[in-house]
Amino acid sequence: MENQWSRGRGGRGRGRGRGVSPHGTANQRLQLQQQNTPSGGASKQIDVSSQQRFNDAAAKHQASLQKFVDAGGAVVDSSSEEDLEDEVIIEKVLQKYSERNLADGDSRDSLQRTQQFLAETFQSGAVICLICIETIRRADAVWNCKGCYCMLHMQCVQKWVQQGAYRADSALSVELFPLKEINWHCPKCRNEYTPSDSPTKYLCFCGKVPDPAFDPWMVPHSCGQTCGKALKPECGHECLLLCHPGPCPPCPQTVQVACHCGKSPIVSRRCGAKEWSCGKVCGSLLECAHHRCTAPCHGGTCPACPRQSEQQCLCGKNRMIRPCAFPQWQCEEPCRKPLSCGNHLCEKCCHTGACGACPRSGQRSCPCGKTKVDVPCTEDVQPCGDTCDRLLSCSIHTCTQRCHTGPCGKCRESVEKQCRCGTRTKAVQCGSEYVCETKCTRMRDCHKHQCKRKCCEGNCSSCEQLCGKTLTCRNHKCSSRCHPGLCYPCPLTVDVHCTCGATKVTVPCGRQTATKPPRCLLPCRCPPDCHHPSRERHRCHAGRCPACKQICDKELKCRHRCPRFCHSAVLVKKQEKVERVGPWEPAPQVTVKLECLPCPPCRVPVPVTCLGQHEADKQLHFGDEFLFLPDGLSVFCCCAKCASARL
Repeated sequence: MENQWSRGRGGRGRGRGRGVSPHGTANQRLQLQQQNTPSGGASKQIDVSSQQRFNDAAAKHQASLQKFVDAGGAVVDSSSEEDLEDEVIIEKVLQKYSERNLADGDSRDSLQRTQQFLAETFQSGAVICLICIETIRRADAVWNCKGCYCMLHMQCVQKWVQQGAYRADSALSVELFPLKEINWHCPKCRNEYTPSDSPTKYLCFCGKVPDPAFDPWMVPHSCGQTCGKALKPECGHECLLLCHPGPCPPCPQTVQVACHCGKSPIVSRRCGAKEWSCGKVCGSLLECAHHRCTAPCHGGTCPACPRQSEQQCLCGKNRMIRPCAFPQWQCEEPCRKPLSCGNHLCEKCCHTGACGACPRSGQRSCPCGKTKVDVPCTEDVQPCGDTCDRLLSCSIHTCTQRCHTGPCGKCRESVEKQCRCGTRTKAVQCGSEYVCETKCTRMRDCHKHQCKRKCCEGNCSSCEQLCGKTLTCRNHKCSSRCHPGLCYPCPLTVDVHCTCGATKVTVPCGRQTATKPPRCLLPCRCPPDCHHPSRERHRCHAGRCPACKQICDKELKCRHRCPRFCHSAVLVKKQEKVERVGPWEPAPQVTVKLECLPCPPCRVPVPVTCLGQHEADKQLHFGDEFLFLPDGLSVFCCCAKCASARL
């Protein structure tokens, strides 16, 4: 039915045009009323006429709407992408399948993929053409792939096929491929299509109706009829859904089927899942014809027999324990059965069946093949005496000897031959190769040494000399064969140790001088260079140990201990005092030596008495210049009293 909204649109959009009333515009009608009515009641008449016109227009709209509803709706605009009643439509599409499943009590898991395609078709902007990357609208002409069921614009697919055929046609020669057929592929799943499968018409999903019109109460791009496609796997039934996108669901029909082994009773199952296993032992006789299948009830052929048994070879001489799945095997001994002639034995390897006729029976030919005679198998065919004339190994001349047994000799015809390098020619025997004495002057692949091979045909071998160049490590030489370009780095490695030798790091050869010793977390093991028995505890380090910070503690002459820091091993700079004759002479060098410095004077104060023992409260130092008595005590003079005492 034709849409009421689309009639007489005249190129204007729905609800947007301003149609011209047959009675004229509002201003024109107002002017006519003002001309026909008296001026005194003009305003009242205008209000009455406006209300009447509004009521007339509303009545016309209500009549049109009622007529549209009675007609059962119409096709909306192709550009409309409003939300549809997708749940109701999907339920209507799956109605027959759902009824058949509910009768059997089956679940709807098999419809999940089909429902997904249906939901994407209804959702606005969910389906995108992979060629133009544009949204596929509900009224656009589309094409569906048979492999992945993707949806593409019809025009895009046609351009895709034409461009692919043009590129393949330009790559193939018309002379070599005059009747070539260029196949094309789906841009998503790469499913192959022939040129005859190129889309030319816009069809619905089931392919029955061309150019299906959009209906808001049906699935977009569908015809609304039953799908009717043959279900897969092929069971003889057809799809019961309405025309739908995506794959058809499994067959919902119910059939009476038995299990794989046939031991369980027949049950009713859905046709799409009619193959089932009862779980019992199969029990079928295996190919070995000795054991039965122990696997659970299964489809297809039974697996190979996993057992082993003693089996006889083909000729029957030997027996061996082998897998039952491979009963036939050959031994390495010849058959040695008597042939039909009764004079010879079969020389074939272990085999089955008859040995065949004696190879020496029947008509045989002489060694050269020219004469055929009939002799017993116990006798050899004698040479016929004619010329042999068999082709020699040179493939040019024939054998000139009389008919003989065994291979023919080397060709001895004298021919003019060219040497391998092509510089000289000489008359030699046909079966011999002529090699001249000219040495090849071409450079080998190392570009340093000449080939120097006699009569070289141009394929000079690789240089066999050693390279011998000093590597970048400056410690070793290249041991490879002579080669062009730079040598490979030295493959050796060197260990760099810390001072104590407990920690190490491995570096390439030649980098040990530029590599710092590794950081060691162990204590330093260097012996002390001062008078102390051990150093202060510190970590392992490179270079000299730090100066000793322990107290000297040496015994002084006064029997006190030195309280200063250790000065037994101190670095002292020394410079030779040499008078320079002139500025041209070099300055004396400054050297640093490790020396033991003497302890400083004792500064410990002690109470002592004077010489006359008059005063005993003066504090003196043992380190000062005093008179030391044999007992080790110092004395001093108190001046006046000591002086009078001396007098």
